[in-house]
Amino acid sequence: MSRYGFVLVSHSEKLADGLKDMLEEMNGGDAEIRAAGGTGDGRIGTNAVRIMEAIEDLSDCDGILCYCDLGSSVLSTETAFDMIDEDLAKKTRLVNCPLVEGAFLGVVQAPSAQSVDEIVKVSKDAVKMQKGDD
Repeated sequence: MSRYGFVLVSHSEKLADGLKDMLEEMNGGDAEIRAAGGTGDGRIGTNAVRIMEAIEDLSDCDGILCYCDLGSSVLSTETAFDMIDEDLAKKTRLVNCPLVEGAFLGVVQAPSAQSVDEIVKVSKDAVKMQKGDD
């Protein structure tokens, strides 16, 4: 099992799965990545049980980082934190950053990271990424 686990939470299962595919191309096996998008029955939305299961699947990792897209995905992730074992919850964090850019920077940083805090800092810096001249 990798040292760090990443959970991608989106209202869209396709978005979470697509981001997972992209990150795995960049990853090289240094991080474990799980997608927890959608409601589980094809609808747009979030599902705390899916998120909980993704986190539990990464329980062997030293640290687990959750990245969310919008409002209720954060609420569902926080609910999942309340549902998991206390020891697992202690090593699981919700990262306040843009989903795609933050998760990308976190996964790229993971192989050389000395701590979860280092990955969180790099992920949070994603908010500063410029995409145009404006």
